[in-house]
Amino acid sequence: MQVGSLKEALVSGGFWMAWLLLVAGGLVGSPTASFLLVFVSVTCAVLPLAFGTTRQRISAAVALLLGVLLAVSLVDKAKNDPYFKKHRNQPVPATGQPVAPR
Repeated sequence: MQVGSLKEALVSGGFWMAWLLLVAGGLVGSPTASFLLVFVSVTCAVLPLAFGTTRQRISAAVALLLGVLLAVSLVDKAKNDPYFKKHRNQPVPATGQPVAPR
């Protein structure tokens, strides 16, 4: 194993994490969890895009583009997630104490 610079390790790790999170975001069934994974994938793709080799930059740009497209397609599904709708429709319990004017 060669000792490399921190920049090379960071770029390589960001590159692989971006692709792995993008694949995981596409496979997860929950729209909210998929949106979160894709958002983190897009965030991880920024470092290889800025500091990577030519091949890493091209692949990071593809991952970034696919991540943005997948995130945009998941926004409406995440807004209509049944878990969040259930908690939005519940009434807020009253405390029973009137609010004193200031």
